[in-house]
Amino acid sequence: MPQETYLKFIEERRKRKKPSFFAGLIIFIIGLTIIIISLNIYNPSMVPKELRLISLNKNLNVLILGCDEIFEEGNKVIKGRSDTIILLSCNPTNNTLNILNIPRDTKITIPGHGSEKINFLNSIGGPIFTKKCIEKLLRIHIDNYVMVNVKGLNKIIDEVGGIDIDVPQRMQYRDITAMLNINLFPGKQVLNGEQAVGFVRFRYDNLGDIGRIQRQQIFMRAVIKKLLDPITFTKIPELISIYKKIITTDLKSRDVIKIANFIRNVPSSNQNIVILPGEFGRYNKVGYWIPSQEEINKIVKKIFSDKPNKMLFQNIEPKNIKVSILNGSKKDDHLATKISNILREHGYTVELCQDYESSVSRTKIYAQKVNSETALQIKHILGNIGESINGNLGPPDSDITILAGDDLINSVNKLSKN
Repeated sequence: MPQETYLKFIEERRKRKKPSFFAGLIIFIIGLTIIIISLNIYNPSMVPKELRLISLNKNLNVLILGCDEIFEEGNKVIKGRSDTIILLSCNPTNNTLNILNIPRDTKITIPGHGSEKINFLNSIGGPIFTKKCIEKLLRIHIDNYVMVNVKGLNKIIDEVGGIDIDVPQRMQYRDITAMLNINLFPGKQVLNGEQAVGFVRFRYDNLGDIGRIQRQQIFMRAVIKKLLDPITFTKIPELISIYKKIITTDLKSRDVIKIANFIRNVPSSNQNIVILPGEFGRYNKVGYWIPSQEEINKIVKKIFSDKPNKMLFQNIEPKNIKVSILNGSKKDDHLATKISNILREHGYTVELCQDYESSVSRTKIYAQKVNSETALQIKHILGNIGESINGNLGPPDSDITILAGDDLINSVNKLSKN
């Protein structure tokens, strides 16, 4: 081959390689971009903070107020009492979601008003004033607020196709003035918007507002599960359009998307839901939820601090642990009693044994004060069966509530024979 022809051949090959290299580089960049976007949607905790496009890159505390009363004062529209008060704490550093339910009857001292129930704050000073007072109570900083018109919440629920709820008991109540018509039967079912709002607002049982808060926790877990559905995430633009009509907030729309995406990616083991520590009491002949500042400080250090103290609830003597047992099994009427006998042999204090109205197949052990270590110890004693949950069910003064299901029968029977 002549030298000139050979050089021409080499030059043509060199030119052909250039597009090949750049094409490969483009494919690599596109692939990397797709991976980063996918991780942002499905596993943001694996993405460096600098590349988190649609998920949180900093810790955030958000106060959520649910109001169903709106009235006008002059030219200003004011939201009434906040019957639902929730502190949502998102911690992307530790990939944890912490939720604090504050009973609306919580006793608080308001400057110029004296002792009042905490749900009165919003009606006299709005969400910013409410945020400041709750910051003082909890001794933590709250970044933002969200105020929800509860009566419009049903539209969001209908938009996502309803919510799967295991209704724990028969719920029936009608109030024409409040536009409430609650008629629910126990068991697993898909609730539409109107039914779901009735579920979270119902409070006509032995635990009153505490029972309502516990149902709110069931609802919140169902919402988090719904967020895991990719179809739900694709509806966020429509949901934002609805939320603008029923929600007042100082958060921007993109921040709401980031929060929603963060929540949907937090594993259940990293979700902590707790009621503000306290007890029922009376002051000037008025019933209140009396907060315990000592216990509040423990909860804040446990789950709301940047560096949570996980040792606070370890090494507690079993005799100092109060346990309630609810029998959700329809196959063994004596299951709660058997569990009680086993735990008492291990030194635990069992305060309550009673039947649960709804049928339960899988056991759930609720760590009511985020004392997950104790819940896991009890789970181990019972044969390591069931699911440990940082949440609330049953009497609020219990440390642990066991919702016993059919899956626990064989293990408990074996332990009872030994």
